[in-house]
Amino acid sequence: MSDNELLVEISQKLSVLIGIFIQRDGQAKVQEHVERLSDFGLSGPVIAQILGTTTGTVAVAKNRIKKARSK
Repeated sequence: MSDNELLVEISQKLSVLIGIFIQRDGQAKVQEHVERLSDFGLSGPVIAQILGTTTGTVAVAKNRIKKARSK
């Protein structure tokens, strides 16, 4: 297995673990999950994949978070 293949496999497994953690916190809304994952530095496409949603949904949530924080 090449280094690149190993990194891809590790990344996929981490995404699964994060997804499991997020599902356990079923009370939180998508926006709260987006905020938490974004604060950890994850990109929109990665967050969308973890949450099983679209990048558009994540972008809207991030925009709402940004507006709320600027108040």
